Amino acid sequence: MTKKDEQLDQLFFAICDPTRRKILDLLREAGELSVTDLAKAFEMSLNGVSKHVKILERAGVIRRTVNWRTHMISPSWERLNAGFEYLSTYHHFWNQRLDKFVEHLNKKGD
Repeated sequence: MTKKDEQLDQLFFAICDPTRRKILDLLREAGELSVTDLAKAFEMSLNGVSKHVKILERAGVIRRTVNWRTHMISPSWERLNAGFEYLSTYHHFWNQRLDKFVEHLNKKGD
């Protein structure tokens, strides 16, 4: 397995969870939030949110800066771009398959 494959695995694992996707949504809107502020958006403990943040951080999707006791989290969209590029290689395939499906449905309707 290549390093790129490992990074994609980490990325897709990180974004497969709805809580982690919501964290990314919050960061997209705010730009930067403390872990404590992120935790306010969820019905879970600060420790629970921290575990999700660590998974996103390992995947390279977020960055953490520490100022005294405050951990600030900001998005790092570059890694998401790698996932988008990977998925876009299948764009043509899916469009072709959907076109054939529509064609099939149109024939059935005649």
